[in-house]
Amino acid sequence: MGPYSFQLLAPTKPGNAQHFSHLAKDEHLYSQFLSGMQRLRGAIYLKDGAIRSCELDDEGRHRMQGDEQSWHLLLLDERKSVIGCARYLVHTGDVSYDRLRISHSTLAHHRVWGSKVRAAVEADLRCVRDARLSYVEVGGWALSEEWRGTRAALEILVGSYALGQLWGGCIGSCTATVRHSSSSMLRRLGGQSFAVAGESLPSYNDPDYDCVMELLRFDYRSPAPRFLPLINQLRTTLSKAPVVTAAEPFSVRLREFLPEHASRLRLTPVFIS
Repeated sequence: MGPYSFQLLAPTKPGNAQHFSHLAKDEHLYSQFLSGMQRLRGAIYLKDGAIRSCELDDEGRHRMQGDEQSWHLLLLDERKSVIGCARYLVHTGDVSYDRLRISHSTLAHHRVWGSKVRAAVEADLRCVRDARLSYVEVGGWALSEEWRGTRAALEILVGSYALGQLWGGCIGSCTATVRHSSSSMLRRLGGQSFAVAGESLPSYNDPDYDCVMELLRFDYRSPAPRFLPLINQLRTTLSKAPVVTAAEPFSVRLREFLPEHASRLRLTPVFIS
């Protein structure tokens, strides 16, 4: 495999961009990379059976609500084409449970487990407020088939911890598919099941994506010790990586995540083939 490089996309108003030394506003370049990421995600998710062809636009892009409000970590090949991606929706510490994407998950609406999902997530939100951290919702991992099983595959995952530390410490969550052992891979990095009174939340079948999912939590201050050297290395690398944001405000706002829009909302799960 040839060399690859990192590229970061930042939202229009990146409140925590001070930790990066190469931030530029370029609407054209931002749109180019964002479209490349959405096409990669669309192609991989479609082949995996996670989405249907009708969910792609005319250019093959898998466009998700919240893409423009999120940070994106991209891997680029020698031609500057997107070969890997991960998405981070970063919230301030005062975010409420009902504004989180995880609150719209299938398990969060279960008659038995729904209240326990809320209790588990709200416990983390209290920790976030008390420690003055950020809360991050992670998703949208995708990697070109020819790069799977390489160091790039590991770095696109471990990069989450490096970014979380650059942002000053975060607690986060994701919906991870059991398919292809994706959730178990994330557990090896430090992901954990949510739990209430010592009882772990169960896996569940997601009818939208027709696969078994797990809700996982992450504390980016305490990753698995074996990955600390790589995390430290990536933290330095990403702090110096190019960051591009759009020059103009976007028409899509965070109000789309309010409960009245829940019927139009689909979560971006973690698919790692």
